[in-house]
Amino acid sequence: MAPSVSREHARPEVRPGPLPAGEALALAHGLAPRPAPEWVPVARLAGRRLAAAVPARRDVPSADSSAMDGWALRAADAGGPLRVRGESAAGHAPMRALGPGEACRISTGALLPTGADAVLRREDGEESGGFLVAAAAPRPGADVRPCGDDFRLGQELLAAETVVAAHEVAVVAAAGHKGAFCRRPLRVAVAITGDELVAPGASVPRGGVIESNLVGLVAQVEAAGAGVCAVAHAPDDRGATVKTFMDLLEQEPDVLVTVGGISVGAHDHVGPALERLGARWALRGVAMRPGHPVGLAGRGSTVALALPGNPAAAAVCFHLLGRALLGMCDDWSHSAPLLRPVRRHLRDTTYVRCTEEVGGLVPLGHQGPAQLSSLAGARALAWIAPGAGGVPAGTLVPVSRMP
Repeated sequence: MAPSVSREHARPEVRPGPLPAGEALALAHGLAPRPAPEWVPVARLAGRRLAAAVPARRDVPSADSSAMDGWALRAADAGGPLRVRGESAAGHAPMRALGPGEACRISTGALLPTGADAVLRREDGEESGGFLVAAAAPRPGADVRPCGDDFRLGQELLAAETVVAAHEVAVVAAAGHKGAFCRRPLRVAVAITGDELVAPGASVPRGGVIESNLVGLVAQVEAAGAGVCAVAHAPDDRGATVKTFMDLLEQEPDVLVTVGGISVGAHDHVGPALERLGARWALRGVAMRPGHPVGLAGRGSTVALALPGNPAAAAVCFHLLGRALLGMCDDWSHSAPLLRPVRRHLRDTTYVRCTEEVGGLVPLGHQGPAQLSSLAGARALAWIAPGAGGVPAGTLVPVSRMP
């Protein structure tokens, strides 16, 4: 049994007609499953999404310490010879407090002895016969890392919902944590449909199509931080499609992704199959190109994302809506200029696959919903608002990076 998902099961009634792309994206974010948090040890935090903010549990450094090897001293005393008394080493408390006219050998990271307010670097002083002479007196605070200079007790270091980067693991450990509460990775089941599909590398009969959606979508799911718990292939048969979906739903995935069969033709069985299994549509159709027939539905604790079968359309729809369902807040606030003009649709948002070059975006050729060549080299997806006429080169457009 999968862990329960803390989310309202009621779904909004499907609105007639295609939903504007921005509203569909917001709806997908709102339907994103939110599993109960789980504790993750610090050594396994990289790539995990935080369920709660990570605050500092201590001051770092915990006391005034040295940023250099040299001598700890009172800056005001450094104009004359100073008697050298003892040593402060990293990991050990200073042996004694400094008196007037005294200095203490100190290493990088060691605590300053009481009475010291500066560090004289090793190359700036000379010790002889138990006395230190400074080439030039340091200013107060020189090469001293004050207590809490890095972060303070209670300071928020990583916000909730942050995906912890590899280099941030050290921050969590230094803040005094053995681990953190993270979102459980979502479990995704994927069902592809169609009699024409053959496995990659197999001989392709006349009328056959190499099945590229499955491997592509599994990769997109994993790039969004989720895991694929099951995959299945449903032939173009209503009863077989219902049985395939039922088997996958019995594994209680957080998200069920279906590919193909979502339109209204004689061989499109995905919509009726989901409805027969009790799913309720939240949206049926989005005013976007490619990907117009995409749908979102809910059944129990599972959200279903019904993608079109055309491979470029499936990839684009998943980037827009699937990543949102999996909790990825892709930033569309960044804009970049188009380096070539593009066509747009009068009523639908167009998503243009682009390469990125110095100075802006280069739209790839062959932007049709079935044309995989538009994904080869694509690193950015440009959001082209609907309207009359084309969009000229130089126009700033919202963009999302494609991982």
